[in-house]
Amino acid sequence: MKLKLLFALFFYAHVTLAQIAAPPVPETWENDLWFSNQWMHFSTVNYTFNVDCLPNLAVSQVLDFGSGIFVNSSRLTISYNGNNQVVETINELWNSVNAAWENDRRSTQAYDGNNLTEILHYLWINNAWLLEYRIVNAYNGSLLTESITQQWDINASQWINDIKSEFTYNSIPLLEIALSSAWSTVDNVWINDGRTTFVYDANNLLNIKTFEDWESNAWVNDRQETYTFDSNDFLIESLVSEWNTSTMVYDLDRRETYTNNAQGYYTELVRENYLLGSWVNETRDRRTYPICYTLGVENLLAEGVLVYPIPAQNVLHIKSNMQHSEAIIMDLNGRIVQQEKLTNALQTIDISQLNSGVYILKLSNGNQVITEKIIKK
Repeated sequence: MKLKLLFALFFYAHVTLAQIAAPPVPETWENDLWFSNQWMHFSTVNYTFNVDCLPNLAVSQVLDFGSGIFVNSSRLTISYNGNNQVVETINELWNSVNAAWENDRRSTQAYDGNNLTEILHYLWINNAWLLEYRIVNAYNGSLLTESITQQWDINASQWINDIKSEFTYNSIPLLEIALSSAWSTVDNVWINDGRTTFVYDANNLLNIKTFEDWESNAWVNDRQETYTFDSNDFLIESLVSEWNTSTMVYDLDRRETYTNNAQGYYTELVRENYLLGSWVNETRDRRTYPICYTLGVENLLAEGVLVYPIPAQNVLHIKSNMQHSEAIIMDLNGRIVQQEKLTNALQTIDISQLNSGVYILKLSNGNQVITEKIIKK
């Protein structure tokens, strides 16, 4: 029979809002469950990468509790266009009876330049791909301002509105408010559903994220997430509190604790629940990363330079003691695609306009030159 447990292999999300840099795709992703006062390994996802250091295959295996053996569960294949943008993902499930992979889900992506404008999702039914739903995005420049999810009505052969998300930003720009609405099929209007507010610290790092629900024509508190970073601006803790309608305060509920490598990618993530005044282990993620992510890191650290995240989605952080220096980004043909003056010890560069792929970063202050490979995803 087909394994029913399908793990989330999708490294790719349709909305990237960059309040916190998403971790890069690992080479190995292992998941543990806290059981009988010890960690029990219950799933593994192994990724393979193409020559541009982009993931093109992910295979998930889960523990068969009866035999104690890890068995195939699901497989994700990722395809790219000439700009290294994802254009198709196909998810398959393992049929243990036939010992074969079987189609399950598929998505296709369309772009306007670097902006992801539409994602179509399909289900494999009766040996054919049938439309299930789509996501349509709108932008102001490179900033995502609206994302609408629509379900496919096969009988009427038309798209039906489902969920809408609207995003507003501050002047930096960082995301300030995400407003979600649900479509009323009775009144044919959008109805408020949820609101998320983002607050940042003096270093423009996400500090507090507050979630509210729309009830009785008013916004009411739901939960709050608080983020803690270390001296390198690497995320080390996410604390979730739920709103208590009786006491009118936020009560501790759960937390995530991160252990990071030198680049700020987490190698271990422990999730805990707050029960009876104590933190209790729930699950643990363990990750390793491909060598193409880390080439040259030791040399950069030796020179007092830290560049992160790699891969980077929209922004690249450069921490350096090279005062009054310049950052030059070149493609692999040596063509300069971006230049920035570095005036601060910690500076952020907007690389959202670059196509996905591998680039060369050159840091120079007239007396010293440091060259490093970076990856734009």
